[in-house]
Amino acid sequence: MKVCPACRVDYGGGEVFCPVDATRLVTTSQMSISPLNPDDPLVGAVLAGRYVVKSRIGEGGMGLVYEGLHRDIDKQVAIKVLRDDLSRRPEVVARFRQEAKSASRIGHENIVDISDFGETTRGASYFVMEFLDGEDLANVLGRDVTVDADRACAIVLQCCRALSATHAKGIVHRDIKPENIFLTKRDGVDDFVKIVDFGIAKMSDIETDGAPGRKLTKTGMIFGTPEYMSPEQAAGKELDHRVDVYALGIILYECLAGRVPFEGDTFMGVLTQHLFAELPPIEEFNPNAKVSRELELVIRKALAKDPDDRYQDTEELAEAIKCALEGRLSRATIMTPPSAFGSASLSHLAPVPRRKTSRWVWAATVLGAVAALAWVGLGPISGPGSEADASEGPAEMGPAADAVEPREDDSLLVDVEPALTFVNVHVATDPAGATILLDNGSEACAKTPCTLEAERGSTLVIRAKLGKRRGRTAITPTQEETVLIELQAPKKSPPNPRKAEAPKRKREKPARSSDLKVPEWAQ
Repeated sequence: MKVCPACRVDYGGGEVFCPVDATRLVTTSQMSISPLNPDDPLVGAVLAGRYVVKSRIGEGGMGLVYEGLHRDIDKQVAIKVLRDDLSRRPEVVARFRQEAKSASRIGHENIVDISDFGETTRGASYFVMEFLDGEDLANVLGRDVTVDADRACAIVLQCCRALSATHAKGIVHRDIKPENIFLTKRDGVDDFVKIVDFGIAKMSDIETDGAPGRKLTKTGMIFGTPEYMSPEQAAGKELDHRVDVYALGIILYECLAGRVPFEGDTFMGVLTQHLFAELPPIEEFNPNAKVSRELELVIRKALAKDPDDRYQDTEELAEAIKCALEGRLSRATIMTPPSAFGSASLSHLAPVPRRKTSRWVWAATVLGAVAALAWVGLGPISGPGSEADASEGPAEMGPAADAVEPREDDSLLVDVEPALTFVNVHVATDPAGATILLDNGSEACAKTPCTLEAERGSTLVIRAKLGKRRGRTAITPTQEETVLIELQAPKKSPPNPRKAEAPKRKREKPARSSDLKVPEWAQ
C-alpha cells in the first residue's frame, strides 16, 4: 500500500505517481506523522472506560495509530483505529478483526501483542496493542540504504522464529516487508524484532460470518505488496507458508543490495518479473556488498520460483543462514536442484568444510602410539645374549635398560590430526534416487544421496544413472567433500536423412527405336 503525501489517497495497484496531482507516492511508514489535530475527536477520549487516548503517533493505509494509557494499571499502550471511511466496508472490518485475532493467538515475543478489541462511539473498530518504541526496517533502509550481512541475518533470524510460531498456528502472514518489521530495544539488545500488521494474514481455520466454509480469501485473489510477492502469489494460486520464506529472501536481498531485485512502474510489471525474470546478482546493484558465496546461495534458494525448490519452512531457512555465517552450507542448501540457483555457479557447492575427526579415529591413533612406544622401550636388544637378557625381565636388562628412562609420555598430548588414508565423499544427484557406479562398473550405492569412501589423493570417477538419465564426474579428494551430479536425459539421435527421403520412383528406361511399333495407317 502506498499513499500520496499531498492528497492522502491510498493506492494499492503499484502506481509510482499520484494520478490526481502527480506527486510521487510513498509507503505508509514513510509518511510524515501528522501534527496533533486539536479537532481530532479521539484525542482525550476514553475507550471502553479504561483507555485514555493521548495523541496520534502514526497513520497508515487502513488506520490511525494513537498513544494511549490504560488508566487502571497505568500502562502505556498503542491503539490502532480503522479509518471512518473503511469502517463502513464489511470486508475491511473483517480483515481488521482478523489482524487482531491472528496476532493475539500466536503469543510469541517477536510478534506484536494485541490485548483488546472494540468500537469507538462513532462505530470505528479499534484494537489495543503493546506500545513499541523504535523504528521499522523500512526507515532504516530509507536512511542507511543497506544493512551489513551480520545485522541483516540477525534480523531475519528473529523473523524466522516469529514466523515459525505463526505457521504452527496455521497462519500465513502474506505481507512480510520492511514496513512490517519493527525494530525496538529490549533488555539492552538492539534490533529486537516485532512483526506487525497481520491485516491480510491467511488463517486456515478462520471463516467469515455468513455462509459456512466461506473464507476471507480464495484462490485467484491477489493480496500483498508486489515487491515482496512470491510467484505463486503473483499468479493468484493457492498459498502456503512458503510465501513468507520468499518474502524473507527478498528482505535479505534488499538489505545487502540496497534495493529489491524486481522493480517496475506498474503492479503487473513487478509481478511479471517475480514470475519469469532471473534474480540479478547482488553485486549488480551494490558492488561493495560483502556477501559470502554461502549466503548468496541461501538467498537464491529462498527466492526459487518453484515453492518446492525453496526452504520448506522458516526453520530450514534459519539453519541455512546460521551455516552460511559459519562459512558452510546446510544440508537443505546442498540438496537444492542446480536450476533453482539460476546463474549461480555449482562450484559454490563444493567443497563442504570437513567435519571433526571422530572419536574412534583418535582412539586408534592413541593405541597405535602406545604400541610404538612399547616397541621402542621393550623391544629386542641387538647383540649377543639379547634373548637371555630379555627373558630375565626388566630388572636384569643391563645397561640397555638405563637408556630408556622412565618418564611421563607427553607425546600423546600433542594435538596432531592423523593422516587418514581414506576420506568420505558425499554424493547427491539431481534428481535424487540414482544408482552410483564406479568406473570399473561396480555398484557403490543403490540410491542417492549416499556417502562413498575414497582413497585420499586418488582420482575417483563416479557415474550415476536413474532410468534413462545419466551423469558423470571425476574428483581427486584430499578431504571430505560433497559432489552434486546433474542427470541428463539421453539426446535423441537425428533422423537418418536417407531414410527420411521419400522412396524414389523407379526410372523407366527410354524406348529404343527398335522397340517402337509402327501404326497400321503408316504402314
